[in-house]
Amino acid sequence: MLRIPLLLLLTLLTSPVRILVTCLFWLQRRKRAVVTWTVGGERRPMEPAAFEKTLDTLDAIAKDPKIQGLRIEVRSLRLGWSQLYLLHAALRSVAESGTRVEAYLTSGGDRELLLASATHHISMPPPAELYMTGVASSVRFYGDALDRLGVQADLESAGAYKSFGESYTRSSPTPENREAMDHLLEDLHSNWLQTLSNGRGRTVEEVASALNASPISADDAVNRGLIDVARYPDEDWAAWETQLDGEPRRVSFQSFGRLRRILNKLPRLSRRKKLVAVVHLDGPVVERREQMPRSGRVIASDDVVPVLEELTDNDQVKAVVLAVNSPGGSALASDLIARTVIALKEKKPVIAAMGNVAASGGYYISAPAHEIWAHKATITGSIGVVGGKVVLGAALAKLGVHNSWMGPAPDPGLLTPHAKFDSDQRRRFRTSLRRVYDRFIDIVATGREKSVEDIEPVAQGRVWTGTQALENGLVDALGGLQDAVSAAAVRAELDPERIKTIPVRFDPPKFGAVSQLMRTSLIDPQELLMHVSGVDGLPIQMLQSCPGEALALEPSVLDSDTWSGWLSP
Repeated sequence: MLRIPLLLLLTLLTSPVRILVTCLFWLQRRKRAVVTWTVGGERRPMEPAAFEKTLDTLDAIAKDPKIQGLRIEVRSLRLGWSQLYLLHAALRSVAESGTRVEAYLTSGGDRELLLASATHHISMPPPAELYMTGVASSVRFYGDALDRLGVQADLESAGAYKSFGESYTRSSPTPENREAMDHLLEDLHSNWLQTLSNGRGRTVEEVASALNASPISADDAVNRGLIDVARYPDEDWAAWETQLDGEPRRVSFQSFGRLRRILNKLPRLSRRKKLVAVVHLDGPVVERREQMPRSGRVIASDDVVPVLEELTDNDQVKAVVLAVNSPGGSALASDLIARTVIALKEKKPVIAAMGNVAASGGYYISAPAHEIWAHKATITGSIGVVGGKVVLGAALAKLGVHNSWMGPAPDPGLLTPHAKFDSDQRRRFRTSLRRVYDRFIDIVATGREKSVEDIEPVAQGRVWTGTQALENGLVDALGGLQDAVSAAAVRAELDPERIKTIPVRFDPPKFGAVSQLMRTSLIDPQELLMHVSGVDGLPIQMLQSCPGEALALEPSVLDSDTWSGWLSP
């Protein structure tokens, strides 16, 4: 009996707030309103929450008939390919809604030009240059450098294309690695060429010709149809004034989105929505957060499993979407999470939505879902495992550090960094990796409702784009997070327009870097050697923190901007 009066009272109390916010919102959207947005230029990649807010704001602009224009100033972008295409699609939606969309390039590269191509009009300063290189990946090989230091990476893998260890044992890629990477990169490059040519109304051959002539001047870019005009910012705004027949009312992109979100959060009696949880899984996969020496985002099974178990038992949550953006990591932690996803799947719909990268362990935790959605530029697959140790015995000896075993243990040196595996140790270790690989294949085959024989040819550690993964039956559909949320609603027999998404995030601890520093005492000679050799990136850190553990980890970084150096030393 008390419920209705309480809700009415809450609504009455919030009415003045709603009126105020609505007035502010209306003032922002009065005649000749042009939303201004500066995208890019950050030192770090955009946080997942900020990226989702950006997409929501663009969607709101597309649906608002009072907004007459959107002007974006595109600076140097640190976006993964999947994020880039999602932003491109969101801008196209705004442009197709009837709102005038223009881009101003302060400088231009492949990603900046691609994003700008979603707009009606592109301009840049007359002295600016357009730098186009196309899609390629630079992979460093440290084998020779480590040999000179007396350091050896003693690694084994299960999967012919699981090339993770090559960077630390060789000076060049194997033919299998080059074959797989060329196949993947060719798809990304073709997507880039096609999207850019479609956006600018040019043929693929014309874009390829400009690529071969790069860098090109702003005037040359105009002649080639890659941009529309070369002019300075003040001239750009003067053109807006002429077009709108008056001075534009500039509205900040951030404030527009902020006010819109405030309006959406105010309680409304007429809207009782069903809940869909969106669990954001970002970063390398580990068992415990403390295993990683860096303070960034991780997918720790100790954190994730209890949350998924709680969602399993929560009757108010009707479906769950796993937003996966991960290069993988610990195979054991991936399996623990996947097992919990299987239990969750028995109670309610579970949809996996892949971000820039959902490879190896990232695919492992996605495989059990009812459906897997990926973007065409998502990097996924890499179904394989690798493991081993970094051998520092000879290098430490050069520093005067020696090791001697004492005690009755029959084989104490199996996982220590003092010597390579002997033949019997290597045989046993390979057998162990194979067991983990077989388990990985079984999880994938069961989740995809296929046989092991069907999965094996597209496994072997090989990496695929989202488009290629769809062709190979590793994902179900191409689309973004919102598409996956809608699919979850439909599978739960809900109206996608009548649901409320509840975000679940695993943020890094505050002052994580400081606490890590406080835990560090004397300089460890082994850590010093790895730092000096320049190979103390995420893969080596995981090998050192969990020696011998099987790793379901993406073999190389295609998107260093996306991962901010996590995988590249």
